[in-house]
Amino acid sequence: MDRKLFRSYMLLIVFAVVLVLAVIRFDMLLQGANVLLGLLKPFFIGFAIAFVLNIPYMAIRNNLDRYNTRMPKLNKPLAIAGAYLLCFGIVGGVIAIVIPELVQSVNQLISNSETYKQNFQNALVWLSGFDVSPLAGLDWDQLFSSLERELQLLLEQTVDLLRVLFPQIYDKASGFIHGIVNVFVGLVVSVYLINGKETLCRQAKRLVYAFLPKQLAEECIDVSGLMNQCFSNFISGQLMEACILGLMCFAGMNIFGFEYAFLISLMIGVTAIVPIVGAFIGTVPAVFLLFLVEPMQAVWFLVFILVLQQLEGHVIYPKVVGESVGLPALWVLLGIMAGGGLGGVPGMLLGVPLFTVGYKLLSRTIQRRLDVKKISV
Repeated sequence: MDRKLFRSYMLLIVFAVVLVLAVIRFDMLLQGANVLLGLLKPFFIGFAIAFVLNIPYMAIRNNLDRYNTRMPKLNKPLAIAGAYLLCFGIVGGVIAIVIPELVQSVNQLISNSETYKQNFQNALVWLSGFDVSPLAGLDWDQLFSSLERELQLLLEQTVDLLRVLFPQIYDKASGFIHGIVNVFVGLVVSVYLINGKETLCRQAKRLVYAFLPKQLAEECIDVSGLMNQCFSNFISGQLMEACILGLMCFAGMNIFGFEYAFLISLMIGVTAIVPIVGAFIGTVPAVFLLFLVEPMQAVWFLVFILVLQQLEGHVIYPKVVGESVGLPALWVLLGIMAGGGLGGVPGMLLGVPLFTVGYKLLSRTIQRRLDVKKISV
């Protein structure tokens, strides 16, 4: 028998056996895949960190290559150090600002608890002024006394429940510590990825060209470069949009005299990293804080944030993020809606850059076909 034909038969038999085993023992295969993904989680975290930090790294590296021509070998390590110092500086600065502000806010909540209780009572009395039959005959003093007893009973039940759930809490705490370790290992991995990305890219190209036809390999490399560009531009645009929304919220809250302007604006800005719905996520604790200060202030803030969110979702976001990725505003909204419908919050984050890649590939294909037909539209 011909050796080449024999090899083809053997590969076919091996493939059939592996396929049958995979179907029969699919549960074991799935369990093995979960174990493998768990082991590779630090690498995925490191890849995500390296991908994000590659943006400031390239900006710093380009400037160093332009101005530091005497010692060019230092440009790369200096750019890596600068990118990580910038990242740690931003995170540390946010923590240094948020923690004292949060402590002050909590102390203010505790010290003004009686005032907030009175405001809550006044709000209920104000509501009872309306013709709402269930509220008409309520005894508010008895209601609050009953509420305090229920809270005390709830606290005792919570303590008993914590005793029962201590093993589960220990497991969750262990998982949290394991997550911190994964993030730390991911940071180390990200340093190696950024430092050796040129070598890794060259090795990936060699691998693609070695196992794929030349034309297909070139198309794969071209699509990979397009995806890298689209995702990098999307991250930059998303961070810029979150900063713009946070600053607009801070300015508006100061103009209208809302309490906790900085803390709430920071929450709105951070949660706005999630497209469209992120600001609504930050709105929930903000409304609760302002409701404790003054119920009507919470109502007016809700109106303010709804108007701001409409402005951000239909004007600022498509403009800023759409221009950064080169995608029309309508396609940006479609990417967010389709991604959110298919994959929730992760789908929203991935929808816009994936739509951008598809849009540009489709535009290239259309233009190539029109050029072949010698049609200009």
